[in-house]
Amino acid sequence: MKTERVRPSENKTTPSLLRDRRGAVLVEFIVALMPMMMTFFGFVEVSKIYAAKLATKHATITAARAAAVFSNAHENNPGAEGSGEEQAKGAAAAALGPWIGNGAISSVDVTVTDRSSKEDPYGPVTVKVTATYQCKVPMMGQVVCKGGTMKIPYEATMPHQGAKYKAE
Repeated sequence: MKTERVRPSENKTTPSLLRDRRGAVLVEFIVALMPMMMTFFGFVEVSKIYAAKLATKHATITAARAAAVFSNAHENNPGAEGSGEEQAKGAAAAALGPWIGNGAISSVDVTVTDRSSKEDPYGPVTVKVTATYQCKVPMMGQVVCKGGTMKIPYEATMPHQGAKYKAE
């Protein structure tokens, strides 16, 4: 009976590290996972930014409508008092309520410019709303927003809802 001598590199229980393929799939998975996760989180952050822009645009139109109805800065709107800025701020805050409530939008600035007059009570009322969006998606919030926050400005103009008559 002839016995063969087994060399250490041919031993099936301890394979050579050069031929060992155990763990290769795990390394390939980790190498591929990071770019995929960053791409996914980047798309999530960008979609949230566009949704916040759409909500801010809606808030601006709502605030412009409130300012056009309630503004009486030039005393050409019988029955109304004030510049309408408080009503515009309230309308913008109500439209952005869910975004402010979950912390995605941290602050909202509203400015009202009323260019109507007693001679032209239907002049334009312009409202500018600037919302500060907080980027909170992991891994990509700081990259997409460059600092973690983004200002979203919108402006809307509507005709003033004044009157040419006097209240009695």
